[in-house]
Amino acid sequence: MLNFVAPKEVEYMKKERINIPRSISDKVLKEFNHNCAICNQVQPHLHHINEDPSDNDPLNLIPLCPNCHLIDEHNPTKKIDPNIIKLFRIHKDPMLLKPQFQLLFNRMQFLELVEKQPDPDLLENKSLELVEFISSLKMGQFYSKKVNDLLSRPESMGGGYSNYLTGESHFWSNNKQRTEDYVVKVQTARIEVYSLMVELLRFQDW
Repeated sequence: MLNFVAPKEVEYMKKERINIPRSISDKVLKEFNHNCAICNQVQPHLHHINEDPSDNDPLNLIPLCPNCHLIDEHNPTKKIDPNIIKLFRIHKDPMLLKPQFQLLFNRMQFLELVEKQPDPDLLENKSLELVEFISSLKMGQFYSKKVNDLLSRPESMGGGYSNYLTGESHFWSNNKQRTEDYVVKVQTARIEVYSLMVELLRFQDW
């Protein structure tokens, strides 16, 4: 799970800075070859993605040189969504920092709300919107089919579904179980969906 940051949490964070342990800083810097994550300049500083200086989780740290800032390239007064930076921190694909990606990312965020809003109708509608949007991009037909298979509502699968990770088959005895299984299905699939979306970006002309 990516543990996305709610915007309000970013605004109020004014916690006391805690020195980053040497073992953690060395690990993060080594992961990026001791270079800036964006431009590959040497001697970067570690930046807290969620702007909480007390949160030294390695996935909350990213090395940046003094010239690179996590702001929208078309709007210098606006910071890049920290949740996009989290994806960039994991996948390290600079296409994620392009402003065009925000349009796709907006349609993916429901995947992180599935636990708080396990509404099967909402999940289905948001999934279909994402699939439709993907289909409009280059290589969209290929990737939209893959995402649709991962996020499609189990009711359309003839009374059950197979877990694509374990290969186990599941069958429902009632609607409540069917709904619960659908929520689990989306939760299980979201990391794979993120990976597919990053892969899809490599075919775009942004």
